[in-house]
Amino acid sequence: MKRLMFSVLPLMVGLALGQAVPASIPLTATATLMMPDGEAAGTATFTQAGNGVQVTVQVSGLAAGNHGMHVHEYGRCTPGVDAATNTIVPFGGAGGHFDPGMTGNHDSPQTDNMHGHGGDLPMLVVGADGTGRATFTTDKISLTGENGILKRSLVVHAMPDDYMSDPSGKSGARERCGVIERDSFETRNYPLPGPQDFPEGVAYDAVKDVLYTGSAANGTIYQIDAKTGNVIKFSDGGAQGRNSALGMKVDASGRLWVAGGASGSISILNGDGTPFKTLMTPRTPLPFINDLVLLPDGSAIVTDSSRPTLFQVTPELRVRKWLDLRDTPIEYQPGTNLNGIVALPDGSALLTIQSNTGILWHIDVASQQVTRVMDGLNNGDGLVLTGQTLYVVRNKDGVVSKVMLAADFKSGTLQINEPLRGLRFPATAVLVGDDLVVTQAQLDKRQKGAPETPFQLTRVKRF
Repeated sequence: MKRLMFSVLPLMVGLALGQAVPASIPLTATATLMMPDGEAAGTATFTQAGNGVQVTVQVSGLAAGNHGMHVHEYGRCTPGVDAATNTIVPFGGAGGHFDPGMTGNHDSPQTDNMHGHGGDLPMLVVGADGTGRATFTTDKISLTGENGILKRSLVVHAMPDDYMSDPSGKSGARERCGVIERDSFETRNYPLPGPQDFPEGVAYDAVKDVLYTGSAANGTIYQIDAKTGNVIKFSDGGAQGRNSALGMKVDASGRLWVAGGASGSISILNGDGTPFKTLMTPRTPLPFINDLVLLPDGSAIVTDSSRPTLFQVTPELRVRKWLDLRDTPIEYQPGTNLNGIVALPDGSALLTIQSNTGILWHIDVASQQVTRVMDGLNNGDGLVLTGQTLYVVRNKDGVVSKVMLAADFKSGTLQINEPLRGLRFPATAVLVGDDLVVTQAQLDKRQKGAPETPFQLTRVKRF
């Protein structure tokens, strides 16, 4: 059981779009609480406090007494279906209670998130004048990480919370709602059109100024105008047997390379979306081709998250085993193993992240010698390298980690874990000028729960 905490510690924050934020300023957010008619009737503030969040709420115009108060799943204070009554209600668009542990269990504010909703908060006490006030610090929620509440909603209900009855403690109608927005931080979103897009990979063609992103669920690939955000379908899912589109890269000829996941394939598409070539890795059990990197000599190195092998696509477009990882310090374990991969600018070495162990590895291309760079990057997915700076997209943790690498790229220091304005299981990122574009893949919602739509990519200044 976790307890409410009352210590306040600063958390390092990143860079707003076009504006540096000093690292000593704590991560903060605000929700303007609205009545159903859209009139503002209160404010809630959130300040990261160590591993928890300090919350201060003030709301007017409510009946005296105790009112249930919860963080809800979606950042939408719009009418929608209330699961408790199966009717359209004010603020039903906020969805159910935030439940990062996927417990399906409404419980007390002291219950840990593996056994109860993360959004179950202390009640709001309203006085005779109709003003409700609450101040508390809780480690059930955070402004960063898998318990992150940015771009979710705070909802105040009409009745007390019994902290027991599913799904909402018999707390009655939703009377106030506000979206939790990070303070002084700007991003730009690129919405996608499909209801099942689950955008995993992303690549950028600087010549055309377009982004490509692909669906982990069905293999559909979209082309996005980086300036206007206009989206067109570049290639249908299922083309050439591609039922999943994961890691992506654009080569010097403007062709798009796509890692095919469980199909074991690598697809190469022409600049107009037509197939150029489909390559198959060896037909051994449980393939999972996850990412690839293009080298200056015209070859590519490909990661497999299931089989302990790095594959090479030669300049002649032949696939061969390049490195048997069983002969290296990299030990494959249950779950997702090697995932994102990047190359040093001269192609002399590779950096790759092992998602299930959080270990970053350095691999010399000529000697194939493997060096452990650093630990602690759990759930690391896509990588972006610029100079000595490595960005590690950490899916379940909902952050992009900034790592400063040594001159030899064989050691590194974690500088910051950046949640942007609320990331939903981000998978990878790409540089677009001085910006990062991150996919909000929501792969955790493929089997259980409902994803937030529209799916989107998020663009932010490099921090």
